[in-house]
Parts: sequence; structure tokens; C-alpha cells
Amino acid sequence: MENVNWMAEYAAFVVMLGLSVVIGLYYGCFSKQNTVSDYLLGGKHMSVFPITMSLIASHISGITLLGVPSEIYSNGTQYLIVGVVNNIVVIATVIYIYLPVFYDLQLTSVYEYLGLRFNSNIRGLSSLIFAINLILYIPVVIYIPALAFNQVTGLDVHLITVIICVICIFYTTIGGLKAVVWTDAIQSLFTAVSIIIVIILGLIQIGGIGNTIRANQEGGRIEFFKMNPDPFLRHTFWTVTIGTTFQWLTSLGIHPGAVQRFVALPTYGKARKAAFFFVFGMGVVKILTGAIGMLIYAKYKDCDPILANYIDNDRKLVPYYVMDVAAKFPGITGLFVSGIVSAALSTMSAQINTVSGTIYEDFIVKMMGIKVSDLTASVIMKSIAVISGIVCVVLVFVVEKLNGILQMSISLSSVTNGALLAVFTLGICFPWANSRGAMCGLLTSLAVMTWIVSGAQYAIYNKELKFVEKEVSISGCPANTTFRNHTDYSGLIRLNEDVYAGPDVLTIYTISYMHYSTIGTLVGIAVGLAVSLLFPEEEQDVDPKLLTPFIRKLVYPKYMTETVKNGRTNNHKTETYELVSQDTKL
Repeated sequence: MENVNWMAEYAAFVVMLGLSVVIGLYYGCFSKQNTVSDYLLGGKHMSVFPITMSLIASHISGITLLGVPSEIYSNGTQYLIVGVVNNIVVIATVIYIYLPVFYDLQLTSVYEYLGLRFNSNIRGLSSLIFAINLILYIPVVIYIPALAFNQVTGLDVHLITVIICVICIFYTTIGGLKAVVWTDAIQSLFTAVSIIIVIILGLIQIGGIGNTIRANQEGGRIEFFKMNPDPFLRHTFWTVTIGTTFQWLTSLGIHPGAVQRFVALPTYGKARKAAFFFVFGMGVVKILTGAIGMLIYAKYKDCDPILANYIDNDRKLVPYYVMDVAAKFPGITGLFVSGIVSAALSTMSAQINTVSGTIYEDFIVKMMGIKVSDLTASVIMKSIAVISGIVCVVLVFVVEKLNGILQMSISLSSVTNGALLAVFTLGICFPWANSRGAMCGLLTSLAVMTWIVSGAQYAIYNKELKFVEKEVSISGCPANTTFRNHTDYSGLIRLNEDVYAGPDVLTIYTISYMHYSTIGTLVGIAVGLAVSLLFPEEEQDVDPKLLTPFIRKLVYPKYMTETVKNGRTNNHKTETYELVSQDTKL
């Protein structure tokens, strides 16, 4: 019987990996992938459904599936406001500010925009920052599901990591964007089914939605409108909504992987639909994973698994819960773990495909000035994908030393997110922003956020900065349980209801991690505009196609009226005005 159970747990995992390999082989061997357009844009023959599913899958990793439930279990439901409030703001901003510019330009790499709007130095630096950040982020994405798989099967974490990475590198390298998109779509189905099944099993055990909500209310977990504007509180309505808006704008509005998928669609209307469905889908996933966190609390409200020493950290909370509720149903645990691994694969494949295109376009072609045939270019990008994947495997050994899933991942990515969003926003929304201002804004944002994030993480590592979590109970644990000690706040000063800090910790280090991207963006834009105004460069026209449509309407009609009044004729300016007239119809 044990052998049957063992085979059932592995079945879903093997099927999912097998399908990924088959899709990669199909698009690599039987579908043309020998040009840059084929490899990076799928030949521009993609449809809305797989692109949308790929976007959702590439942004949902083990960090989401394991991090959000443990966050809700430990700190309550305030974070889930992102599933509702952010949708409207993010989708409106992306559709009306960023997407029209990038889709109209039809760029292979989004960083080409910075070369056109400013100069090659800003393009190269931004591209390098993005590539490094992505290569550092991917190991986090891979390690989390490998840990979950290890908890279920007992296989060595590093062996699982290598297997996952090798398969991902294989189908990403061989099949290009088409393979990435279709494997993402299939993998997202595994993820969705696993989430729904776990929720159904949890509700059956707890006795329904009413009992789940009641248990969380009694435990003080239900809160959505904590309206205190204090930016030093870890999670409030304002820190979550403002902070995640800037994070999502970076992920959807200027992220090369997202823009690459939008450009791969044949019309702007379809790209806009994909963006809308993506934001809606992300909101649904956040709410569903948050529901798992509420179910976990409802089940363990009287016996916290961490304090009871059943598990040693919050990264193992969700797999422990799934193994517990699905113990009587062979294959369910394997299905859920395959869903987590699917999420990791889809994120990793999307990021590797993006990194290969970014490095090729922004360094090999632009910086080195190398011109090669399409076939050679395809080989080069595939080689870059392989090397990037190998580096990510090695970096997993570093990631396993870090703690905290959701906060860790957001903090690390926020070092660069704000700087990159700032420089693109300067170019798209501010016609008077110049290259000097953009460079100063980019570097200042990076420096400030590196200082804040590294200082906060160092304080957390040294246990000089601790966050207050919701109360948990051990009253229902067995009498013979050996308990872990509660968090020790001795020697620390309570700064507010959420934060304890040592006397030597700077106040800025205690600001909510949700605001990191916000601070980075605002600092970059403020410095960029100030430097541009104080040190103007030689006057030159900005091609209106490089500006967002509503800025074109505000700036260029007035400019053309003045030109006509002065009786001047300038073919370039007249042509530019005609482009504006056409583009504002988007």
C-alpha cells in the first residue's frame, strides 16, 4: 500500500515535468525557432489566452504559494487588500501610460527604449542592473519549491534543485518563447488545480467557510482597513496598497518579460486585454492563497506547528498543512507540490528567456557592436540561457541561508525596482528630463535603497530588528509536546505596535518593507527632475513616440501652433506631429 501511495505522490510531478519536456522538444525540433523574432516574440503569432496564462504563471512562484499563506497565518489578512484595490490603479496606469509606448515601438528589449530616449550608457547600466537582479532572484524562486518537495519526499534539496533547473533550462533553451508560454499555461493549470483541491479539503475539515472566518475573527486575523497612515507600521491599508502598486507597475509596466509578451501579440487591443486579464488573475491567486493561510490558522489555532516544534520555520508551514489534510488522499500532496514546482518552473523559464534576450540585445549587439545572422543570434541567446541557468543553480546554496519568504523576496527585488521604474517614468512622462538627470536619478535611487535594505536586513539578521506577529496558541497541543520558546524581545525598544528595534538601529531601517519600491521610485524621479532642470542639456526634440499619449497631447499640439505662427518649416517636426496624431488614437 505504501508503494501505491508513493507512486501516486510522484505521478503528478512526473506528468508535469514530462509535458514541459515534450513541449520544449516540439517547438525546438518541429516549429521554426531560428530567428530573434521567433525565439523572443514567438513570431508575433501568439494569442491572448496563452500569453495571459504565461504572464500569471511567470509572476506566481513558490514565493506566492508558500509565502502568502504563511504571511496570512502569522500576520492576518491585511496583505490581501492587494487582490482588490490594486487592480484598478495598476491596470489603468499600465494601459494608459506604459503599454502604448512600448507596443508602438515594437522593441525586442524594453531597454532599447532608454537608448532611444536618453543614451546608451543609461540603457547598458539599467540592463545590467536588471540582469543581475533577475539572476539573484531566480535561486529564491527555485529553492522554495525544492524545500517543499524535500519535506514531502525526503529527497535531497540540492538534487531536486538540479533536476528542476536542468529541465527548465532544456525546454526554455530549445523551444524559445513559444515553449515558455505554452509550458507556463499548462503549468498554471497544475498550480490552479492544486490550490483549489487544498482549499476544498481544508474547508471540509474545518466545517465550511463560516467556521474558517469565525476562527480567524476570534484570533484577530481579519483586518482589511487598518487606516493608520504611519509608514513604519509593517502592514496597513496604505503601506500595502501604495507599496504593491509600485511593485506591480515594475512587474507589469516595464518588466522586459511582461513587455516581451505584450509585443508578441499581433494587435494592441489584444495586448491590452492580456494586461487586464493578468491583473485580474493575479488578484484571484492572491485571494486564494490567502484563503489557504486562513484555513491553516483555523486548523492550528490551538496548536501552532512552529512553537510545537513540528516544523522549524514558516517556509515549511504550507507543505506540513497539505500533508496533514491530504493524508487520506494519495496523490493530493504530490499534486500540490507539483503545483509549487510548476510555479517555480514557469517563473524561472520566463526570467531566463528574458535575461537571454536582454543580454543579447543590450550587450552583445549594442555595446559590442557585433552583427550576426539570425541563426547565430539564436545560438548565442540559447547559450546565454544555459549559462544563466547554471549560475542560478549555484546561487541556491546562498539562498538557503536566508529566512522569511515574502518579506525577503520583496525586499531584495525592491533595491532595483524603484530605480528602474523611476528612469522609465522620467523618459515616458517628463519631456524635459535629460540623460544627466536620468543617470543621477538611477544611481541615487540605487544607492539609497541599497543602504536602507541592507541596513534593515543586517539588523534582522543580528536580531536587532523584530516584527510583532499575531498571537498563537499551544493550549491544544499534546501534553508530551516539547515546545519552542516564544520570540524574545529583551534588549529591544518597541517603536510601534508592529516593530521592536535595538537602540543602535536607524529609524529609516524600520520603515515598512512594502514602501521600498515607493521610496526608490520617488527618490529617482525627484533627483532626475531636479538635475535635469538645474543642468539642462542642449535643446533637442524628443520624438513623441517616446512619450506617453496624454503627454503628447499636452506638449506637441501647443508646440506645433507656435511653430505655424512663427512661419517656420521643419520637416522633422511636421513628421513628428503627424506621428502624434496617429498614435493618440490608440
